[in-house]
Amino acid sequence: MKAIKSRIKSVDGTRQITKAMELVASSKLRRAKQQEEAVKPYYRMLLDAIRDIVRIGCERHPLLNAKPDASATCYVVIAGDRGLAGGYNNNLFRLVREQIKDGDVVIPVGKKSLDYYGKQQNVILTRDFPLSADVGIAESHEIGGIVCDAFRSGRIGRVVVAYTEFASMLSQVPKTLELLPLEREILEADAQIQAEEAAEKPKLTPDTIFEPTPEAVLGQIIPQYISGMIYGAVCEASASEFAARRTAMNAANKNADEMIATLTLKYNRARQAMITQEITEIIAGAESI
Repeated sequence: MKAIKSRIKSVDGTRQITKAMELVASSKLRRAKQQEEAVKPYYRMLLDAIRDIVRIGCERHPLLNAKPDASATCYVVIAGDRGLAGGYNNNLFRLVREQIKDGDVVIPVGKKSLDYYGKQQNVILTRDFPLSADVGIAESHEIGGIVCDAFRSGRIGRVVVAYTEFASMLSQVPKTLELLPLEREILEADAQIQAEEAAEKPKLTPDTIFEPTPEAVLGQIIPQYISGMIYGAVCEASASEFAARRTAMNAANKNADEMIATLTLKYNRARQAMITQEITEIIAGAESI
């Protein structure tokens, strides 16, 4: 009985911790979703500007075309800083492992990502982002500058960001998104989007003048767009991590409740058996007298 009571106390203490972590994850999840929704208009506006410049004939910018001589791909892998989130980190690493090839380079973002790729054979382009919680707009611009410079120099031919997409509170899907070179499907909006843009703002014409040149403007806008996409991926990955941790802690709470119920039943049975044994011994002693 003493051992069972000690076990119940231990499980109850663990349940209090997991319940607190669930509440913290729920609070941080709301904040992360707000950040993600707030950043979307920023890179949508930059993408609209890129599309406008490309439409007037500026299609040969170095950041818009693939590098045939560069075979390496740079993966920006955004993972969490802690565990206790179910398969959140492992599912992302499994997806990247299926796509990455020998010779590709990695920019790990987050403690778990840095720890994982520190043990792999892939070249790490930079280790300057060990905590995903500390990656804000400034750090995203730094990452964007690093990958754009590497792409311009020909060291890498593609840039892919790997993160976990927030589908719902119960579903988080690991995903990879190609950032460079910009795909034609992204640059060429469909007819519905073009109609909406035409209704909202005036179209640029070939007579539109960009200073100093359209290429120079693209050279400034595209890295900003890449940085915005990376920051958006960081915010969405953060929301996914908190949702996964909330789900995992909720499951842990339910398991703890079931364990406490089972142990309490065992404790009561043991107590009843002890009382029955004591009564039997008293009756046996009385009869012997």
